[in-house]
Amino acid sequence: MMRFYPNRKVLLGLVLAVVVCSSLLAVALVTVPLPLAKLHAPQAYRFYDRHGELLQVIIADDDYFRLSVEVDELPQLFIDTLLLQEDQYFYRHPGVNPLAVARAMLANVTSGQVVSGASTITMQLARMLERRPRTISAKLIEMFRAIQLEMRYSKREILQSYLSIAPYGGNLEGVNAATYGYFGKPARQLSAAQIALLVALPKSPNQYRPDRHPLRAIERRDELLARMLTAGLIDEAVYQRSIAEPVPKQRLVFPARIPHLAWYLKSQHPQTTDFHTSIDLNMQLRAEHIVQQYVGSLHDQGIHNAAVVVLDTASHEVRAMVGSADYFDIANQGANNGAVALRSPGSTLKPFLYGLAMDAGLIAEKTMLEDIPLSVAGYSPRNYDKIFRGQVTVRDALIDSLNVVAVRLSQQLGIDKLHGLLRQGGISSLDQPADYYGLPLVLGGVEVSLLELTNLYASMANYGEYRRYRLETDQPWDADIPVRLLSPEASWLVSDILTDVERPDFPSTWQYSSSRPTVAWKTGTSYGNQDAWSVGFHPELTIGVWVGNFDGSSASQLSGSTTAAPLFFDLMQALIHEPTRWFAKPSGIGERQVCDLCGLPGNVYCPNQTHEQYIPAAKGPATLATCQVRQKVFVEGREQIVDVWPSELAAFFHHHGVPVTQVPGYDVQHMAGERYFPPVIQSPVAGAIYVRRPDLLNDEDQRIKLQVATTNRVKRVQWYLNDKMIADSDQPYEPLFISLAAGGYVVTVVDDIGGRDSVSLEVRDYRQLVGVQ
Repeated sequence: MMRFYPNRKVLLGLVLAVVVCSSLLAVALVTVPLPLAKLHAPQAYRFYDRHGELLQVIIADDDYFRLSVEVDELPQLFIDTLLLQEDQYFYRHPGVNPLAVARAMLANVTSGQVVSGASTITMQLARMLERRPRTISAKLIEMFRAIQLEMRYSKREILQSYLSIAPYGGNLEGVNAATYGYFGKPARQLSAAQIALLVALPKSPNQYRPDRHPLRAIERRDELLARMLTAGLIDEAVYQRSIAEPVPKQRLVFPARIPHLAWYLKSQHPQTTDFHTSIDLNMQLRAEHIVQQYVGSLHDQGIHNAAVVVLDTASHEVRAMVGSADYFDIANQGANNGAVALRSPGSTLKPFLYGLAMDAGLIAEKTMLEDIPLSVAGYSPRNYDKIFRGQVTVRDALIDSLNVVAVRLSQQLGIDKLHGLLRQGGISSLDQPADYYGLPLVLGGVEVSLLELTNLYASMANYGEYRRYRLETDQPWDADIPVRLLSPEASWLVSDILTDVERPDFPSTWQYSSSRPTVAWKTGTSYGNQDAWSVGFHPELTIGVWVGNFDGSSASQLSGSTTAAPLFFDLMQALIHEPTRWFAKPSGIGERQVCDLCGLPGNVYCPNQTHEQYIPAAKGPATLATCQVRQKVFVEGREQIVDVWPSELAAFFHHHGVPVTQVPGYDVQHMAGERYFPPVIQSPVAGAIYVRRPDLLNDEDQRIKLQVATTNRVKRVQWYLNDKMIADSDQPYEPLFISLAAGGYVVTVVDDIGGRDSVSLEVRDYRQLVGVQ
């Protein structure tokens, strides 16, 4: 018998070749880069409510619904079924299962065709990362890539990557996308039949798509269910129920419950794909329903939209955001987000001015403020009802939302104070210095968003402490350092006043209003009736409402009190759980009696006292002064008690027929210590420029009005023009009219007590302005 003895050189060569190939393979496994782009493909954007329920999915930037998944999110039955079907030795092999490869090679050779690929889950993941035609060389590359993946990632990471990018037909990638795309629910709620279908799909998703090939899908699913039964993953009862379960007939629409908020958050955080919002789904749905029903009743008035923001008062978390009545209403631009759009807020900023003035000691609850005509550099505000009241208490002025009073108070306080509070309070649109906005700021002379305005009110509810609103639950609370806008005392006092604003939801009999929540609230209407607002708070919730049209069109019946307020209280009534709950009164609030003539502590001559709450620590006229309206004067050596009113107020009373006793003549030697108000020139306005038109009007028709406001003590005034007396009048309140040639002038008035006021003006000739001789 012949024996074959291998040549030692041949054996050595073979061994060397194996060593070299193994070394090269080892080097290649480490140095050849993995094609990982697919693992970093764009994700769809997911938005959850505060309890973890999926509210909205926005398709990925490459138009795929690709949703990553954590292994722990899936039922254990899903994982067990996947391993049973695809890779029973997943946790034992290094990416390639040698036994399965040998078995597949034998089967393929025996049958004469490719009947088995022996692909592990890791190899399938490699194929997903690097698509190739199904050839022997492609299979070898898959094996190589699978080993690379196993060297780089843990088994858990590999399984998670597979589950996140596995194809499920069409533009669905990842098991999470499939659970919502086919069944409309999260993976944790899948039935055994649904699990079997989803496990079976990725190898040939287009061949077994249930919405296109239902019979194939059922056959494939039932085969796997039978294996699950045999393997003991399910029992007979579950198996019978599962094979009787239908497969989905069509793809489902992904959740789109918060479109306005979702697109807003996406625009603010384009690199984030998972948003855990602070939204309460139940509250969101109720708010949406109320808005839709309410706006539907306004269409015949030419009003087609509304927006709502609901904040948790204590945490500043947004519980509901309704951007419009209907996101899909193209005709009325429903996709616009009214919650973040910039609009004029009308009178809704006034409460913060009053709070600042209280902290400065300028006013208290019953301080009397002048509600009389005002003109500042040509700006003449008017009240909404076009009525002047003479003087009103702080409480009534805020409740009635009097514009003129607010502008006077802003002028007295300084416009920079309110401007600074709004900036610190998160009004980001306020990007110009205070002088740019001027006195109209308090009346809505800046555009704000409903979201930021509502959060500003929540700051007042939190005793004057500002924190940024929170749209996401994972937004760290400690990241925002609280900012003190108002004292707790001023915040509480203003809130107390705002609870007395007349409400549209209160019946005429108080017994039937006990179930309605106590609310501090304020309305606003922008110029031209384009925007209606209602914003307010309760210890549970702070709610902001905007009503109007996105195209900027006005409606004659659009106003805060009649249009926005009813919706505001519908929301409060529906969402508040403890209606009688209210804020604790700060210990720094004092109580006292004040004279009802001026709202200050009265002297011995004050006829009536009234009770008020105030801030003793706020040092200013409202806390330090006493009422001096009612005074003692001497007439012909005898004492007499009279009311002495400020000059402009006395003139207002005179011109509007308010009974005011004229102060009689007095003895000059007894004037010391008595209150005196100097005259105030009301016309012409300081710095006024008049243009003469001799070509159109005669001198008589172009006269300039001289009018002064004096205290009711004054009996006579003298008028001077450039220091030359031009009139001596014993009727101080009656106007005079003079004709002036072109030039500059100083007009002075002197009363019979010696008080004076002066203004400068300029007269120009139209012909000189246009160059006509």
